[in-house]
Amino acid sequence: MTARRSPSRPSPRLPPETECGVAPELMDYLFAESPEPAPTPVPEPSPAAAPQPGRSVARQVGDVLVESRLAGMGDADVRSTLARKLCRLLPDLPPGGADTVSTVATRALEQLARDHIVRVREALATAIKDIACAPPSVVATLARDVERTVAEPVLRCCAALGDEDLLDIVAAAPAGWALSAIARRHSIGAALSDAIAGSGHAEATGILLDNSGAVIAEPTLEALVEQSAHHPDWREKLARRPALPRRLALRLADFVDLAVVEALRRRGDLDDATVAEIAATTRRRIDWAEAPDSAEPPERRAVRLHRQGKLDETALSDAMSWNETGFVRAALTLRARVAPEVVDLILDAHDPQAVTALVWRAGLSMRCAMQIQARAAGIHPRAMLNARQGSGFPLSPAEMARHLERYGVGP
Repeated sequence: MTARRSPSRPSPRLPPETECGVAPELMDYLFAESPEPAPTPVPEPSPAAAPQPGRSVARQVGDVLVESRLAGMGDADVRSTLARKLCRLLPDLPPGGADTVSTVATRALEQLARDHIVRVREALATAIKDIACAPPSVVATLARDVERTVAEPVLRCCAALGDEDLLDIVAAAPAGWALSAIARRHSIGAALSDAIAGSGHAEATGILLDNSGAVIAEPTLEALVEQSAHHPDWREKLARRPALPRRLALRLADFVDLAVVEALRRRGDLDDATVAEIAATTRRRIDWAEAPDSAEPPERRAVRLHRQGKLDETALSDAMSWNETGFVRAALTLRARVAPEVVDLILDAHDPQAVTALVWRAGLSMRCAMQIQARAAGIHPRAMLNARQGSGFPLSPAEMARHLERYGVGP
């Protein structure tokens, strides 16, 4: 038997396509009345036969849409109110979004996310940012909005915005405020942290380092420690990072920065031996600068230490901690047995492969090569050649020899 509509509440008559993007057949579903009861007495319904909760939600969604339509969807304030009301109903919609009610609400929200009035999109972004079950298509659109007041709340807070979208946004080189908003998210995985750190945006990277909810992989932390040669404000943030590996704590101590050293010494996860080594490194750096021969020209000092067999990696590290690039250039000339002009040419070319090859020829480590890339050659952090598996040279001996040949350096 075909169900009849109750004469007390006719279906609303709407245009073929409403301005909120909802097709008429979906609107018909929302306002379809339940079948009239049979004329014979019906027993009290059992709990299993009770009306489904989704039915009342469908009615609420329909009421909101019709109310907005009748009030005039051309009004921005009405559309802003519609956005807020629909967002409040999202947690009660059937999960999965495959049913008709969810389709109606999602299509309306998608339309609102593309609204030409900024304050409508702002109202939607503010209302939806804390809803974990928000439609992914809606939050993805809002997150890419060109207006900061629209995109920032979603980028920073919305749990419904997945890592795939966030990685795509970071890869598109957005404005700095967008990167900073992402860096402030409550939880950040290692891949996303790596993308933010690799963006080259110093402020966003500093925010990431302050974020205890951000997982930063050890290779990324190591690269940031090296890059902190150009970003002194990162050092104390790095020194406070949870689970900082011992070797990176010692590397941070290479910088003559008493605030950083004190932050490292206050950590509860470093043993006494590590703390003692940090203190010793700091003392050695200070002694380097205060030594009686510190006024000696850097080239002459390098020659003297070379003759004494003391022109080692420690001496280069001490010199770089005080930005004594003249000493570093002289040391590379002596240890690699090449002309000073060649060393100058390689360092001034900002060529990470050639710099690494020069350090390898000088008999120094890849760790030293990364320091020289950052401090003596001034290579941009994103262009630096990183170590393989934490400490190994990423190029084979044959490859490094070929890079040196380009600068006239033979076997």
